[in-house]
Amino acid sequence: MVDFGKMVDKAKDWAGENPEKADGFVDKGADFVNSKFEGHEDQIGQGADKAKDFLHGDQQAEGQAPPPPPPGEEPRP
Repeated sequence: MVDFGKMVDKAKDWAGENPEKADGFVDKGADFVNSKFEGHEDQIGQGADKAKDFLHGDQQAEGQAPPPPPPGEEPRP
């Protein structure tokens, strides 16, 4: 069985040690997705920025509540 939590931790550790390379991989992925889904550059850019924030540990502080869901969406169980 694959432990995805460990995989995420290893990816974050690597990204912390190699931030320029990590950002480069995220940018390359965003460029690829942009080439397939023209007209959605803003959304793809936002996703890439969030991925970079996550990899660099700028995600929510531990113990902090997650942001509320957008209006009209139910919170996840």
